[in-house]
Amino acid sequence: MEKVKKYEQVVERVMNLIDQGVIKDGDKIPSVRGMSKQMGVSVMTVLEGYRRLEAKNVILSLPRSGYIVRPAAHRKYQKIDRPPEAREFEIEISPETVKRPDLMDEIFRAGYIPGIIGFGAGLPQGVDLPSEELSLSLARVARTYPQEINQYSLNQGDLELRQIILNYMVSAGCTPKLEEISIIPGTTQGMMTVLRILTSPGDVVAVESPGYFGFYELPELLNLKVVEVPSNPQRGISVDYLQALLDQGIEPKCLILSPNFSNPTGALMGDESKEQLIKLCEENAIPIIEDDTYGDLYFGDKRPRPLKAFSPDNVIYLGNFSKTLSPGYRIAWIAPGKWQKQVARSLHVEIVSVPLCLQKAVADYLSHGGVLQHVRRLRKKYEAHIEIYQKLIFQYFPEGTRAGNPRGGHFLWVELPKAYDSVILSKLALKENISIAPGILFSSRGLYRNCFRLNCTVHCTDEAVNAIRRLGELAKSLIL
Repeated sequence: MEKVKKYEQVVERVMNLIDQGVIKDGDKIPSVRGMSKQMGVSVMTVLEGYRRLEAKNVILSLPRSGYIVRPAAHRKYQKIDRPPEAREFEIEISPETVKRPDLMDEIFRAGYIPGIIGFGAGLPQGVDLPSEELSLSLARVARTYPQEINQYSLNQGDLELRQIILNYMVSAGCTPKLEEISIIPGTTQGMMTVLRILTSPGDVVAVESPGYFGFYELPELLNLKVVEVPSNPQRGISVDYLQALLDQGIEPKCLILSPNFSNPTGALMGDESKEQLIKLCEENAIPIIEDDTYGDLYFGDKRPRPLKAFSPDNVIYLGNFSKTLSPGYRIAWIAPGKWQKQVARSLHVEIVSVPLCLQKAVADYLSHGGVLQHVRRLRKKYEAHIEIYQKLIFQYFPEGTRAGNPRGGHFLWVELPKAYDSVILSKLALKENISIAPGILFSSRGLYRNCFRLNCTVHCTDEAVNAIRRLGELAKSLIL
């Protein structure tokens, strides 16, 4: 008879406690050290058992709180199929002015109202971020640099933080120089600076579609026209479409996209597609503005390489820590390739800087280690959440509903059958304290009305499960 491994005994022990009702849905299970003492096994054995229970959706790890039992409703979803994959839309090749939806501000604010189940929000849950650790780092730098942090952050930002970011980019496959990197208060600010350098009012820019709504707001503010380049919800932007619009004589001044786990779809471009895109843009002198916000939130074994790794000079790279460490600290950076001097000069004139105390606090936190383990936990949690929400959508939403199948990030793109309207759905849902982000927010011309984005950082509580069920019921009631 095959010998039972010790970690399997841990798994069996926890399952028995749940089956016997000793620990119930949402309850904490014994700590790693507590279970180690109870069973007379090593801490590593318990950890392996808990990892396997987490992978089976039986328990869930909470930062600084140990492990809890997932609700029974979640555990049974293991055998439910996922919806079919969302599809790429056909888009007419036509540069147009941006038509910003009137309801955009209302929908955006709704995702952050206390008491609302914020599937429409775009930020991670505060409890999942290392807020306490960052506060300790902030206190430490305040004691260590009391005079220095009371000054402006001059030049390109804190040297230690820039060196850490340089090492981070090198580990992702990029080869920037230290002098290329500047600290900025958000990728949107960096993108605004770059667009002012590359374009003039009336120019055309190419933008992935569906794409982050900020990609469309900035061209609108700068009086630019946008040509939307369709993006497959799984494989990313269509290089063939970009070639087609060039063949028609359209000459975009730049291309804006997020190739690694795009917002809102979670799409990931493969290396071959990235190389084709780089070649096409270099041959046609099209600068690429790359937002790599979600690149660290990969679910596989290896971080995908940014476009910057394939084209150091022609890619203007934007990165930030908003989705992994803290949105409130406003720490982002730009590595603008051959536009380094223009960007540095523009940032200096605009006095674009981040408080030095925040820069040093993030540098302190990163230098003390622990960030890799933290981000690894985030990736596992978001992957589990997305899988659960996919299965809930399959169970509760109208027949013919599709969904993205992302390999990273924390968004899920949902495609309802064509007869459905996600704007109406969002208004009905808000009346029941549920927010979603309708698809029209992610286009310059009101496309994707039958689609919406779900923020899967929302914890898979009974309340969240019931909210998805109710969304499905509301969607079914919309059919004409």
